[in-house]
Amino acid sequence: MAEALNESDSGDPLTPLNKVRNRAGLGNVVTTDKAQLRDIILHERRVELAFENKRWLDLVRTGNADAVMKAFGDKVKANPQDYYFPVGTNPISSSYTTINTLFPLPSREVILNPNY
Repeated sequence: MAEALNESDSGDPLTPLNKVRNRAGLGNVVTTDKAQLRDIILHERRVELAFENKRWLDLVRTGNADAVMKAFGDKVKANPQDYYFPVGTNPISSSYTTINTLFPLPSREVILNPNY
């Protein structure tokens, strides 16, 4: 709700945002800057929805998937053992270089509609 209100300029995004933060025992956000609120709200979604498989969709929706995943890939390639690669093994060099953000068309749909 906070994100929708912030992006559409149609209401107060602080009320729903602070409701979630207060439930967690955190203080209120007081900034009214739209860009700062966007970053705060996305961080709150990342924390609140951790382990619920929402992060990827948020990254794609906000256009951050490419930058975030490539930065993560750089960290993995720099220290592969920190990311559970056995000693002496490394991720292949092309890992994390092309980030696909679209889901493939199911083959069943392609068969039903040859105009794809």
